[in-house]
Amino acid sequence: MLLILAWAAELHAGLPLYYFPGVIRGEQLIWHHQMRDRPDAKVQFMGPFGLHPLASARFGWSEAACLDSAQAFHLAETIWLDYYCTFADSAIADLALVVGPIHVNRMEPAERTTHAKRLQSVKQNPKLGLVAVYHPSGSTGDDPLEEARPNLAAIPKFTLYKVQPGDSLWKIHQKLPQHSMAQLMEANGGKETIYAGQILNIPL
Repeated sequence: MLLILAWAAELHAGLPLYYFPGVIRGEQLIWHHQMRDRPDAKVQFMGPFGLHPLASARFGWSEAACLDSAQAFHLAETIWLDYYCTFADSAIADLALVVGPIHVNRMEPAERTTHAKRLQSVKQNPKLGLVAVYHPSGSTGDDPLEEARPNLAAIPKFTLYKVQPGDSLWKIHQKLPQHSMAQLMEANGGKETIYAGQILNIPL
């Protein structure tokens, strides 16, 4: 039954996020940066698929399994299917794979939709986001803690703008003339339509 649900989800929204480990790790770097002043930022996602330590423990997998690419792929797939059954939405399952279901449940519906849409845009066009390459600790012969520390220099700098009632991208462009309409559309996943309460990432 789970495989049928996953197959239907893939037909509807393309490949699940676990087929894009670089996007997962990149989104987690951005998330770490946004949460840098909160205890949440202390979580160290494991392996090439950025698996949460609690997710692996839930299924009884060892930490070593999260580091092996084949086993980690299987675990990421299993976790994604669990999230898909929980949320009944492949885009939200993708988001839960990045930040965890607890954080997804804490989000307001509009915020959840905004983040999920942005993630879908990045998945379809990785140039819209940050793609991080996973290097096992010590594999480069450099600092073994290199993987544990997010590369903050690689994170794009942006500010958040909450769309007000009556706003349009053109009106926002008038408030922020330093940005082109193309940049504002890119911040909105390449779309011109916006809605009140939506959070846009505006590049600095």
